Amino acid sequence: MKHVAIVAALVLVLVSGGVSESGAAAPIKLGVVAPLSGPGTSYGLGIKQGAEMAVDEINKAGGVGGRQIQLVVVDDASNPGQSVTAMQRLVNQDAVDLVIGGWGSSQVLANMEVSERAGVPNIVVGATNPKITTAKNKWTFRVIQTDSVQAKEIAKIGVQVLGLKRIAVINDSNDYGVGNKDAFLEAMDELKQKPVEIQAYNSSDKDFTAQLTRIKAANPDGLAIFGTIPGAPAIMNQARDLGITARFIGTGGLANENLITLAPKASAGTVLTTLFHEDVDADGRAWADRYTKLFGGGSQPARPVLAAWEYRTIRFIAQPCLQKAGTDKGKLRECIATWKGKVFGVPTEVHFDETGQLVQESVLVEVKDGVFAAYKRK
Repeated sequence: MKHVAIVAALVLVLVSGGVSESGAAAPIKLGVVAPLSGPGTSYGLGIKQGAEMAVDEINKAGGVGGRQIQLVVVDDASNPGQSVTAMQRLVNQDAVDLVIGGWGSSQVLANMEVSERAGVPNIVVGATNPKITTAKNKWTFRVIQTDSVQAKEIAKIGVQVLGLKRIAVINDSNDYGVGNKDAFLEAMDELKQKPVEIQAYNSSDKDFTAQLTRIKAANPDGLAIFGTIPGAPAIMNQARDLGITARFIGTGGLANENLITLAPKASAGTVLTTLFHEDVDADGRAWADRYTKLFGGGSQPARPVLAAWEYRTIRFIAQPCLQKAGTDKGKLRECIATWKGKVFGVPTEVHFDETGQLVQESVLVEVKDGVFAAYKRK
């Protein structure tokens, strides 16, 4: 009977693809595409740290079904073309079992075509363009809210809560900035308000004088900024230097600690939608404290927002699905698609809709006393 049990166990592991040539349990390969160079570096660092933290905890606890997770992180240099190459490496050369990561709508819209064609589950943690999650994208999922949800939420907050009457808009001309701007304008129309000025810029721009001069002439009381670091804090600093006193509002791309580091005075009072805040619940605070202890002593500050979503996606979604479905990609995809549950930092239970988008409540923050503080809806 003992021999039968051993043979049965071996067959089970072989069926799930879990034995290496040496006879040891083969590792589960988890791929991460992240910008570790270029303008998205501060976001990519958080994604990488969140993945390292989650995988280290899982492996120290014995892995998944006795198999260790091998983390494969590839830098896409914040560039769409290089992001395609990074995904091709993960899917073809490294033969990963699933991908969790990705930052920047332009990069993800480009690289997801590779994972879709290869039939590899890909959970996006750092890109918000609505086109990423649609019914035709069978293998792509996303855990953060779309531009549409965030931009419409901040429009309502600006008009109905903050009481802004003359809102101007400035947006990055990339997919992320345009997606946010379009959704914001649609929401403003529903709220019976029209922006007093709309300006755009390129991600590589450093001088925003021309755009801000036109915005100043419109005399706004609010300025919606749809972009990321380093453009957003530069816009804030230059706006204040030109005498623009409008209150800044924006979406999750601005909820990065470098916003405060690079614009410590100008960013004060800014209200944003965000992807995570540690004070939503006690478990979120406990995780953030552990994360900061692990990564807070480096040359750059710990950035918990995307780190939290990378960590939560691996621990709360990927780990139980790998435990249930193994590394059979079709079964793994089905498990992810039907997953629902509770994660720290989100007040209610979450689930994926039919497009692969995680449905959840918005979280708001305000820059106050040099930190992102939870913003209480009045």
